[in-house]
Amino acid sequence: MANIGYIQVNRHCNNSCHFCSNPSNGQNITYEEGIKIIDDFLVSGYKWIIFTGGEPTLSLDLPKWISYAKEKWIESRMISNGMMTANFDFTKKLSDAWLELVHFSVYSYNPKIHDFLTNTPGSWKKLMLSIQNASSLGMRVQINTVINHYNQSHLDITVQFLMKQFPQIEHFVWNNLDPLMMRKTEVALSTLPDFSLFELPLRRSMQLLISLWKTFRVERVPLCYMRGFEYFSTETRKIVKKEERRIHFLDERWVAEQPTSWFLHDKWEACKKCDLNDICGGIWLHQPHHILGEDHPGYYDFVEYRPQKVSSEEKQNIIDTISYWK
Repeated sequence: MANIGYIQVNRHCNNSCHFCSNPSNGQNITYEEGIKIIDDFLVSGYKWIIFTGGEPTLSLDLPKWISYAKEKWIESRMISNGMMTANFDFTKKLSDAWLELVHFSVYSYNPKIHDFLTNTPGSWKKLMLSIQNASSLGMRVQINTVINHYNQSHLDITVQFLMKQFPQIEHFVWNNLDPLMMRKTEVALSTLPDFSLFELPLRRSMQLLISLWKTFRVERVPLCYMRGFEYFSTETRKIVKKEERRIHFLDERWVAEQPTSWFLHDKWEACKKCDLNDICGGIWLHQPHHILGEDHPGYYDFVEYRPQKVSSEEKQNIIDTISYWK
């Protein structure tokens, strides 16, 4: 099973993304705390660690943790906004410490849209330099994209752009916006996506990547909005393969054990009639009224659910395909 451990090494950042699900709170872990967490993952049999934040590159101890994990035969990965790694010498320091894979967060091919979403002028330009630097040093680069109102119409154009500029990229991840933990400002709430509007651009993106023999995953999108691509749903894969995640947070959650059941989210009554219901993660629906007001229906209550009629053979094929693939 592909059980991956996540370590939040800090909770401060040099971007200020409007929809950030882990906003700054000033917390950091010490070098010793990081070593203890890595050892915990080692004892539990984890083979991969993802360093995250905040922004992990702002921690001076990051190269030392990466080197320590390598000594223990654990692969180190990192999720980054690309601000610090725009500096080649800094990126080489991480490469020399044996950082093997970087997930860069790219929100749009359009610099203005990306910089608006990060609330940081010039962040897109630095991000492009970071992808170039990491690739030139032999690191594997993957792209993380948060699906939101401002990029939902051109997800496919962003993929086309990245494939033209960086054909060596092998893997993409789309995370549908997580409304529960993000900031509650007016601008933040304006980033909520419309599922019916991102469905076709997402489909075109997946079709393009398949034609290029690339891999990808989609998180927090119910299966009725990605028919024919069910194999690539993060939740469905976790449910079928009975995988788990463990995340060390720097807030009241602290250590979050995420068993298979964690990947089952809210669903409509209509979902009970769907033949894919038991392998679909659903979506985050509700939010306390004290945040959005008594008359607000909830974050994703506007989403239209479409119960699917699927033959037992087709459903079993989805399950078998997921079980066969890594």
